[in-house]
Amino acid sequence: MPGSLEQSVLVDTLAPPTGPWTRVDVVALVGSTNAVSLVEPVPWRLVVAEAQEAGRGRHARVWVSPPGTSVAMSLTVPLPERVADWGWIPLVTGLAVRDGLVRLSQEAGDPLEVVLKWPNDVLVRPRSARAGDADDVSTGGEEFRKVCGILCEGGDGVVVAGVGVNVTVPAEELPVPTATSLHLAGLSVSREDVVVGVAEAFADRYSTFLAGADALDGLRRDYREACSTLGAEVRIHLPGAPGTPRDVRGRAVDLDLAGCLVLDVDGVRRTFAAGDVVHVRPAERA
Repeated sequence: MPGSLEQSVLVDTLAPPTGPWTRVDVVALVGSTNAVSLVEPVPWRLVVAEAQEAGRGRHARVWVSPPGTSVAMSLTVPLPERVADWGWIPLVTGLAVRDGLVRLSQEAGDPLEVVLKWPNDVLVRPRSARAGDADDVSTGGEEFRKVCGILCEGGDGVVVAGVGVNVTVPAEELPVPTATSLHLAGLSVSREDVVVGVAEAFADRYSTFLAGADALDGLRRDYREACSTLGAEVRIHLPGAPGTPRDVRGRAVDLDLAGCLVLDVDGVRRTFAAGDVVHVRPAERA
């Protein structure tokens, strides 16, 4: 039976006077850490759950975290003053998760390859793929697999960044074939390590984000460099009435200043906001 989170470790590391978070709450089974955070939306509050049974993804998808095998956390922070910057919040969150996971893997002596899929997924290369075993069926034919999902929701002057990381979820309990866990990808770390690593990296990245100006330019550059969506042929699935054309195919060529994805569609550039997109998938090979 997986052990419980060590609340004292998280509070002593992340809360004042040593840590960047003004309040750290570790709760047991909840429906959603985002929902808990939005009830009392205190800036720089961190909520971590032992497990959640009604976690929300984009477009009302449900995300369930098996007890003791995942990290379900919500980070409440002030909204930026510029509304035009709000689209970058999930992207900055993903960048921070990547920072935390890369640092943990480097400290473990086995660096992970971690990339970002626009707008809200963090992917890692499976251990077998990193070893060059292209025939290993555990990769499911995918070079990278999803290890973390992100959902950002706004409150009264704040935004709650919900983060779910598969830490030791076994293969048979993964929600979809394209998912993985850190353990399956070859990184053995505790859930406390993941919470601390991600929360510290997020506090650093988000503080830079709030500073704006030149600092925001650096964040945009870092995200572009880490984003595997850029340069790829993709198929975007848009919401719409049944029977209406809802797929757009093209090459992802850039992100605009608002964090929207720019596609080259038959020589014409089209821009898509995260809230308007249901799925972004690799385009099928001809």
